[in-house]
Amino acid sequence: MDTKQTLENLINQFNSDNLNSLLRAKSRTFRRIDESLLHLNDDQFNNCTLFGEFKVGDEDLMVVITSKVNKPLSERTGKKAQYTFGKKFLKESQRYIGGFFIFYDDKGDFRFSLIYDIPLSTGKRDWSNFRRYTYFVSSSKANKTFRLQFEKADFSDFDKILKAFSLDAVTDEFYNSFKPNFDLISASVKGTSNEELKKDFALLFIIRVIFLGFVQKKLWLNKDEDFILNFWKEYKTKYFGKNLFYNEWVRPLFFESLNNPPGRKVFNRTTPFSENTALALQMAPYLNGELFKEKKGYDDCDLFIPDINIEQFFDFLFSYNFTIEENTLYDQDLELNPEFLGIIFERLVNKEDGAVYTPRTEVDFMCRISLVKWLEKNSNVAKKKLYHLFFDKQNENSKEEILNEDEKVHILSLLKNVTVCDPAAGSGAFPVGMLQVLDEVIHSLTANDETNIFERKKEIISRSLYGVEVKHWAVWINQLRLWLSLFIDMPDEFKSSFEPLLPNLEFKIRRGDSLVQIIGNKLFTVESHANISPELKRKITELKKEKSDFFFGKSRLNADLIRKKEADIFKAIIEEQILDKKKTLKVFGKEEANEDIFGSISQKEELRLHLDEKKQNEIKEQIKNLEEELRSIKDEHPLVWNIEFAEIFFDRNGLASQSLSDGGFDIIIGNPPYVRQEKISDPNGKFETTEYKELLRQTIYEEFPEHFYLKKDKSKLKIKIDGKSDLYTFFYLKSLKLLNEKGVHTFICSNSWLDVGYGKWLQEFILENVKLDFVIDNNAKRSFSSADVNTIITVIEATNQKVNENHKAKFIVYKRPFDEVLNTENLLLVEYAETITKDDDFRVYPITYKELKEAGTVYEDEQAKKLGQGIYEGDKWGGKYLRAPDIFFTILEKGKDKLVRLGDIAKIKSGIITGDNNFYYRFKETDYDKKKFEVAFKSPKDVTTIMINGKDTKYVILKENRFLHKRARILTGDTKNDKFIFHLNSDNILFEHKFIGIDNYKDEVKLIYILNSTLIAFISEVFGNSNLGEGALYLVPRDIKIFIIPNPDYIDIKYNFIKSFLTRRIKSIFEELGFDKTKPIRSQNPNPLPDRKALDDIIFDALGLTQAEREEVYYAVAELVQNRLNKAKSV
Repeated sequence: MDTKQTLENLINQFNSDNLNSLLRAKSRTFRRIDESLLHLNDDQFNNCTLFGEFKVGDEDLMVVITSKVNKPLSERTGKKAQYTFGKKFLKESQRYIGGFFIFYDDKGDFRFSLIYDIPLSTGKRDWSNFRRYTYFVSSSKANKTFRLQFEKADFSDFDKILKAFSLDAVTDEFYNSFKPNFDLISASVKGTSNEELKKDFALLFIIRVIFLGFVQKKLWLNKDEDFILNFWKEYKTKYFGKNLFYNEWVRPLFFESLNNPPGRKVFNRTTPFSENTALALQMAPYLNGELFKEKKGYDDCDLFIPDINIEQFFDFLFSYNFTIEENTLYDQDLELNPEFLGIIFERLVNKEDGAVYTPRTEVDFMCRISLVKWLEKNSNVAKKKLYHLFFDKQNENSKEEILNEDEKVHILSLLKNVTVCDPAAGSGAFPVGMLQVLDEVIHSLTANDETNIFERKKEIISRSLYGVEVKHWAVWINQLRLWLSLFIDMPDEFKSSFEPLLPNLEFKIRRGDSLVQIIGNKLFTVESHANISPELKRKITELKKEKSDFFFGKSRLNADLIRKKEADIFKAIIEEQILDKKKTLKVFGKEEANEDIFGSISQKEELRLHLDEKKQNEIKEQIKNLEEELRSIKDEHPLVWNIEFAEIFFDRNGLASQSLSDGGFDIIIGNPPYVRQEKISDPNGKFETTEYKELLRQTIYEEFPEHFYLKKDKSKLKIKIDGKSDLYTFFYLKSLKLLNEKGVHTFICSNSWLDVGYGKWLQEFILENVKLDFVIDNNAKRSFSSADVNTIITVIEATNQKVNENHKAKFIVYKRPFDEVLNTENLLLVEYAETITKDDDFRVYPITYKELKEAGTVYEDEQAKKLGQGIYEGDKWGGKYLRAPDIFFTILEKGKDKLVRLGDIAKIKSGIITGDNNFYYRFKETDYDKKKFEVAFKSPKDVTTIMINGKDTKYVILKENRFLHKRARILTGDTKNDKFIFHLNSDNILFEHKFIGIDNYKDEVKLIYILNSTLIAFISEVFGNSNLGEGALYLVPRDIKIFIIPNPDYIDIKYNFIKSFLTRRIKSIFEELGFDKTKPIRSQNPNPLPDRKALDDIIFDALGLTQAEREEVYYAVAELVQNRLNKAKSV
């Protein structure tokens, strides 16, 4: 019997024999035991049985436990108790690394769950971080995900078992089916030839249908869990092929039944409904919330989808189980839940724009750490208590016991009024994640509060959650996710409500460009028009109430009228400023010149009059600009932060701010899109690419003029944004501006800014303006397996004063997956770490701002260094503090007085860039014209020894004055694979830009020995860039300049020391160190070539490294190279 049939048998009839057949089919080592576990029977579980066990790998065992539950199973019932049951068994047995726990009921429905242990560095055991991998299976349901995953599952290896329960694997499977079905239905849309409109219309249809899939799951549509399919079947039986289903059945369902209170009859005269269906439509719940209102530009365009295409999509979608709850940190279902759909939509529409869906674990951690750091700044509660409050696992401690009564009241007040915004909201991972965390913690602190979860969540969304997203589809998905989060907890008695059930989210998740706010020709900064009158503050407070009423469905105004009020208030702000400046001009006009007793005007008085005239002209120009702004503002305008969120920037918590700088969000959180500079374009399509990139830069300059412009001349820049900057760097600065002065900023994004050249300006900005608390990396598992990007999490505090140079930024590397190590104990160790702290779970490297600045600053000479007159050139924050092996820090510690930056003792040069190598270079002939040509090194591949001269190159180059200074006594190639060579250019000949030159050092021979030591190969790996493809390590002059090397003054090496080393061919690093690169490096003993060892020993002796530390350098460099090359092969 094949696996497919075995699965069918188990689904259709759950019994011991069918379960046994499945387990035997999946594991050759499965052994049935059938041992009764009477001590586990209680009022919830009976017939508890140790069904069997099987091997995974060579030694580990997995257990299979079955138990009958005393109440009917469903997607939601009893999961917590079932998990506790499984954990209890595993803790008691101590024999198994995990197990399958299968719970079944009288009907034969069953839940198939995986629970496993995680050994901790402390010697204790944890349990899947309270995260369950589980399938609910019923013969009355489609069970498609369970069928697909288990049909191809392999239980021989634990990693393969995890894959069968992996959300990533399930997502991939569903997406691969969903995408072609989406393409078919969008292509089928009739009534337009606009492909984008077709896609958007199809997507809107799918979103609404999916929401109804969850509504019918609660039996709120005619008490029928399959209402939509039965609705279709009735139409199909009578009218199939007329292509009227969308217009005459779907539209009445969407825009009449679900958009009006129960009791309103829905008519359809052409293709009438049956009496039963008509009654179901009449009594459908009043959902509202804008989801089932006609949207301009989509639902009013006479578009429709043919019958056959709707049927095909229904057949696909409803072959999967729907489960009406979001995944949380503690629970993960592998069916169609709201988070699952968020992932799908993100992949479907947004990946091409650099956005990827943030995994649940990362979202949850970022929400919690943001709230901890914000409360640390805004409350007087000890940080240790805050960590326990947010990171202790459910039921690990009673959370109300963590705080005393006064602290509880204080924290609750703050949490109920915190404002959180995601400026690149995507499909809603962070708004939903923050909703879940706030709900959990508020609920834990209000144990006696009888407010139901639905009302509590609605209040959290109303008061705390905001987002902006440039794509309208993403706004729809955000709203869908939030609506579903509310709907799943909506009490059953609400289904007959005459009030709209869903809140209006129009002003919570807004559409627009988060980065560039421009109306007409005017760029609007976040602090534009900061000061306002008491009368306008009153109007903004009224607007805030109007928005709140609109959210709850109580407003007398519709969305368009509220948007008009927003624009009117902004116009009034500008009019006030114009009036104020005109009053100032009148004051100038009344002042007359003061004459002396002789009727003359003094020199001092002339200067005052000149300054007054200059000031008047400035004010006139300001009035002119303001009047132009006023004319440009229309009711329909692009997003402007302090128009759309006036209640945040001008009316914080009901208290009108004295100025806009007092306002702003408490927390900015998100995952901004990663878009390389050559792919950046205007998301709204209004500006050409070059123009939009300039607007991006100009926006950031204007948001932070004190940082970017010269103090004496605000028209000139002192710091420029690198033209190669990725889009996410602009999100960093723009969103920092959205914070109030006690706010917290948490992003997960590409780690490239930590090391690449364009990260220099962002590093410098952070060091000058804000407090970087944490930079968090994970060496064990990438956050985004589906995206070719390595990410870090940063936590930054806003500040209104200069950052203390002794503030410590902490660079944290986790050595195991986040869901195994992000616990209270580890986080507190990180929080209180003052020096390098490490164990099997993590390493934290605290470093002061003073040290970070110094490490990245280059000085012209020693005098400039003494005067502190250097230029910040950036540093390798990622390579040095995150990715570097532990031995790097040992070297820094032991060699702190014996190490120097290469750029501080020598000049680093770039090579020749001809613009046309074919024209300038020639093969070197014996009789080449030396008046026209000169010998030059063209490619690092041509030279394989340390000592090189003119005889080692095949090329000559056409002489031009612009080339002739491109000489250096030491050269190295800019790209490394597994060979590391610095060349002594004994004839000082010209070199091409694929080389980097090192010159002007007093003892070049001593330096060449040092640079060819294994230590510098290791430093190259730490400081180089390895994300450019094909496994190559890439270096630029800036990297070489900040190389940390042993100070040559401490090294005693003569020219004749191992002279043969300078002239022999340098081999791969594996051969040089005596490793077989095809085997694990740590399984071998290093055996360096004799001349290399002799050289290395001199370097290591100078640094005082022990024998074990010397070997660790060898292991580390070989592993770094091996991992780099192997990673390239696996991509």
